[in-house]
Amino acid sequence: MKKISVLLFMVFVVTSGLRGQEVTGEPLNNHPGTQNLLLTHPTAHNLKVMVNLIEQDLIELKDYRLVGVYHHKERYDYGRSKAFIDTLNYGGPKIFLKELGDSISPDMLYRDNPLTDDFGILFRQSQGVVFFGGPDMPPQVYGRKTHLLTSVYDPYRHYFELSFLYHLLGGLQSKDYEELVAQDPDYLIYGFCLGMQTMNVATGGRLVQDIPSEIYGLDHVEDILKLDRDRLHRNYNNRLSMDEDLLSGHFHRVHFTSAALSERWGIEDFHPLVYSNHHQAVDEVGKGFQVTATSMDGKIIEGLRHKDYGHVIGVQFHPEALFLYDSTASYRMAPPDRVSFTGPGMLKKARSMKFHRRFWRDFNRRLNGQ
Repeated sequence: MKKISVLLFMVFVVTSGLRGQEVTGEPLNNHPGTQNLLLTHPTAHNLKVMVNLIEQDLIELKDYRLVGVYHHKERYDYGRSKAFIDTLNYGGPKIFLKELGDSISPDMLYRDNPLTDDFGILFRQSQGVVFFGGPDMPPQVYGRKTHLLTSVYDPYRHYFELSFLYHLLGGLQSKDYEELVAQDPDYLIYGFCLGMQTMNVATGGRLVQDIPSEIYGLDHVEDILKLDRDRLHRNYNNRLSMDEDLLSGHFHRVHFTSAALSERWGIEDFHPLVYSNHHQAVDEVGKGFQVTATSMDGKIIEGLRHKDYGHVIGVQFHPEALFLYDSTASYRMAPPDRVSFTGPGMLKKARSMKFHRRFWRDFNRRLNGQ
């Protein structure tokens, strides 16, 4: 894993051509030798997620800074993120935000564009990047018409993240494009839920736009709820009830097909329970990726890993979810349920907390080139 030099820090701040502004935090060149982990879509919630993982001793980011990067046309109000950072008082890494202002549009995602130089600088000045979950992306970016159940909320977030990942990994869109990660094969890229879907689409893959209707042929909530637990990827009880104590997502088991990951995560011959909240999924797999996990019935891809770059990993579920490590908040799955549960309680009951802890320990090892 490469180290950041004083010169590179100065290039990033002074001569990089990044048109955005540093919203909060100290200039990068104030801390020579400090390494950077990028966070896309750095909402207050996603920043809380990273802080929680640090405070729970799930990850250790000594000598790191968290750099939230986003496009200026994203719909989220990043003033909320700044307010969170300003009130943050903990012993973990410093956090600051970087807004990018160059133009981006659907017709320029998978080629050199006005953000290309910015992407190169971000890559060279960091050790890795995390892509978080979120809403549906515009199907036009993977060449399909829009399903009636697809809901696009923040297109510029998707344009920015798709193009960034294409620059990092290349894709089927151009066989001659030289991906940035080839310059540093140990560079870490992790994607959760939408993050994994974005990895796939950026490299030329496509998505299933609605699992119940396209995979199981079901169009009604009542019929979907009759499926066994391992076929449910979000909590559809919310469609029938206004009960605010109901969890929005769902717990189900996952079958890992990768022996290498199973060994590193301590799940040989075991199907860990995970939390997911999605209705879309990977369909055609993008360039360079291999499937590492599926749903128990084999119909949904639950994990991807790059064949050439071992530290590029995506999972369809949410090992980062705040409530999984919070014993104070309780939830229920359905309106008639009288018994509530906590995230840690659910994972411990299913003997899956060890998997989650080893997942994050492995994240730390990969970030440091191990």
